[in-house]
Amino acid sequence: MTETLTTENGRTVLRMERRLTHPQEKVWRALTSPAELAGWFPAAVEVDLRLDGAISFTFPDGVGDFQEDPDNNGVVSAFEPPRLLEYTWGGELLRWELSPTDDGCLLTLTATYDDRPGSASYTAGWIICLDALEKVLGGSAVPAKDYAELHEHFIKVYGLDQGVVADDGSLHFERQLVRPKEDVWPVLAAGFVAKGIEPGETVEHEMTLSYPWQHGLVTVALRDGNGGARLTLTQTGPAAEYLEAWRELIERLAADEL
Repeated sequence: MTETLTTENGRTVLRMERRLTHPQEKVWRALTSPAELAGWFPAAVEVDLRLDGAISFTFPDGVGDFQEDPDNNGVVSAFEPPRLLEYTWGGELLRWELSPTDDGCLLTLTATYDDRPGSASYTAGWIICLDALEKVLGGSAVPAKDYAELHEHFIKVYGLDQGVVADDGSLHFERQLVRPKEDVWPVLAAGFVAKGIEPGETVEHEMTLSYPWQHGLVTVALRDGNGGARLTLTQTGPAAEYLEAWRELIERLAADEL
């Protein structure tokens, strides 16, 4: 398995490759047949299998199961059996390519989207799905991988644990977590302050807290992300010297060490 993360035309591009010991035509059926997709794809799929055909996604547990939501619908944008299938899923573009090899075929998934901070979640999720695909194809049993472990691995590989310093000296973090926001919020509400910062009175509102510090304002917020809570943190003022202190604190939060 290979994974690469790049930026093209302002969008994030995740590319994943997996060599499969199965004929290209067999894998193609697993990519296009709703009955076979049910065994490995993260949502139930209904598709009009032709160029410009409609495709829709629903979830067995009902989460996101709203057909009027454009995020659960898409359009087939490329269709060249048994080599290429591309379609949109809301704002995401998924491109599946197959090429024959001596012992089977090479499957390449290219996902294009805007949510770069969610890239570790997308990668971990697709690895688990592709493991399930191999089982659907009748291959040897693939050892189960832990989602949280995979997620945190790719956080580091992609550098998604790093914050950024703006031109005005403020800093910003956006960090995907694997725990739900309801579990993370009590930790933040109990006091979330990096070393060296002298916080003023904290104001809390709808899973957002803010407090003044010596030279500006700290704001920390939680919302639903892909696979868990999404944390955002902004510190205004000349804040660059606190970048590493915040990174260490956020990583302890992600590891459930606070």
